Amino acid sequence: MNMSEMGEVVAYLLRYRSAERAPGSGRKRRAAREGQLSERDVCALIDDASDLEREALRDFLAGQGLRLKAFESGDYPGIAPGSRYYALLPDPDLEQPPLYTREPVFEALKLRQESRAELAQWYLQLWLLMHTLLYTRYNRALSDVSRYQEATFASNELLDLLREQLEALRSLGEAAPEASRALLDERGEDLNRRVRAFIDLQARAGLLESPRETLAEEGDEAGGDIWQQTLLGALESEQVGLHQLGHLQSLAEGRLADEASAERPQAAHQEADA
Repeated sequence: MNMSEMGEVVAYLLRYRSAERAPGSGRKRRAAREGQLSERDVCALIDDASDLEREALRDFLAGQGLRLKAFESGDYPGIAPGSRYYALLPDPDLEQPPLYTREPVFEALKLRQESRAELAQWYLQLWLLMHTLLYTRYNRALSDVSRYQEATFASNELLDLLREQLEALRSLGEAAPEASRALLDERGEDLNRRVRAFIDLQARAGLLESPRETLAEEGDEAGGDIWQQTLLGALESEQVGLHQLGHLQSLAEGRLADEASAERPQAAHQEADA
């Protein structure tokens, strides 16, 4: 793999985030496009690279805060025997360079002239609710990557969950967090449009896909509205849980410890009074 081929491999990985030698679940390999290698050629170049070439590729990606991980058929369900799955993931030990921006998220969710803070609120709410459907509903931890094929939901389920969330927020009245009150200004089909934009964003990022077997079995338009987590999506959620959300667990543990400390003196006073 020369420098030119390495650049083409990186360009492909930046576009699709994953490549598979023999795709499972009936997915066809991505064909070559103008100025871009095919999925078959990308996998062949990585497979055939020498140790020095692989090291150079790792160094190149590390400079962008990324890591290429390879998985064999026995590592996770859905990887065909004899195949190999390559996933391009952010490296939690490295800083992401400025070229990776949040602009696609803001543009996808914008309906009017919302501020970036409001759009970030919408994305966070939808992301958390999607993970409620993919994880909480299945009694699944973020570390349960191998169960990614079980994790499916329908668009209308995410929409219904969002409506329930906003009704709960509205019922708080003035006690609702000020940063979240902008979510209550929806009009008409706003919620449906935001949900569809969010799902489309996740699908374009390679984190969700329509399960082909569902489409084939149902044979109607409803199947096209069912979404399944991809292996890339499960790997990224695990990484987010381990490295980006870990502070929330520490915060919760600290709060529980404070509550326990506060309860002990109160219990002592009650015993003394008795």
